[in-house]
Amino acid sequence: MRIGYEITAVGERPSGIGTYALQLLHGLAEVEQGHEYLLLSNRPHSSPQLRALPGTSDLTRLCPSRMLWMQLLLPRQLGAARPDLCHYPNSLGPLRSSCPYVVTIHDMTLSQMPRFHPWRKQLLVRPLIPLVARNAARIITVSSQARDDLVRLLRVPAERVTVIPEAAAPSFRPASLAEQRRVRAAHGLHKPYLLYVGTLEPRKNLIRLIRAWHMLRQRRAIPQQLVLVGAPGWQYRPIFAEAHRLGCADDLIFAGYLPRDDLPGLYSAADAFAFPSLAEGFGLPVVEAMACGAPTLISDIGALREVAAGAALAVNPRDTAAISAALERLLSDEQLRCQLSAAGIARAASFSWQRTARETLAVYKAAVARQFCPQIAPMSGPLV
Repeated sequence: MRIGYEITAVGERPSGIGTYALQLLHGLAEVEQGHEYLLLSNRPHSSPQLRALPGTSDLTRLCPSRMLWMQLLLPRQLGAARPDLCHYPNSLGPLRSSCPYVVTIHDMTLSQMPRFHPWRKQLLVRPLIPLVARNAARIITVSSQARDDLVRLLRVPAERVTVIPEAAAPSFRPASLAEQRRVRAAHGLHKPYLLYVGTLEPRKNLIRLIRAWHMLRQRRAIPQQLVLVGAPGWQYRPIFAEAHRLGCADDLIFAGYLPRDDLPGLYSAADAFAFPSLAEGFGLPVVEAMACGAPTLISDIGALREVAAGAALAVNPRDTAAISAALERLLSDEQLRCQLSAAGIARAASFSWQRTARETLAVYKAAVARQFCPQIAPMSGPLV
């Protein structure tokens, strides 16, 4: 097949959706050769991982606005390039398309929790998602919880929505002690630490995490620093302001965006990993942390429970005292940490980008053939 593949989310510093788009494309190229991938973007890409991929052609068309490019310029490009299919991995596609397309919609938080998104997204993106979903030949999402939300809110037939989970890259595995020491030294982490990885934004519930951790530090109940890894996102300033208000700057480290090569060592060296997000479609950092053996604390919400499948400690994300108590239990109970570490490694091993790529290719072929795709089993069951 000749496949158009949008890469606008893959920048020099990709976050969740950019990582999904990049790792999936690598998996697609690996599991079934012979297809041609037309890389679609409104801006130049400098990713060495993209440049190294065989069987790709660059169809970049410079435009300052992704929305204008996608709705006005891209349809003309596709008319000339004549792909068999296009895949848009970041929720939006062109309303006019000369070929069938697949869209990945990761979650429905823009409709469920609009206050956690910038007004531009609420104004420009939210109204388009239902139209794009209804025009798509097939829809991919990343968890059964996300599929249920999508079918209910967008009113699309369930048989047109296929659940295909994400995965940790093969580099995410327990790191050697030498690698852990290297990463800790490189980032000045000389004390035990509790880790978070992800964008710094309101939906990630970091103010409650900071308060919960600070309560324990005030009581001298734990020795761990709190290390927050990730780029500042929308409305990040209140997170920094809360750290300043509590006066915990010495032991609360904002590490910023770190190279992905450093993350396995960082996860592996952490005493625990905390991800108390208020809403997720999947929660890729949870799988990455578990793959590296980090004992993990998650929010007690549908998608994260589904992904962890009992291999992480779950807590009410809106209850700061409950988060604090769960952190104290996790950081004080060596046996619990060992159990969760082993369970997390086993659970994370059930996900792979090769599997994700194979199932995505099946969706592509069904979309081209105008056939319905069978649903995979819910992720709470064994993944084989």
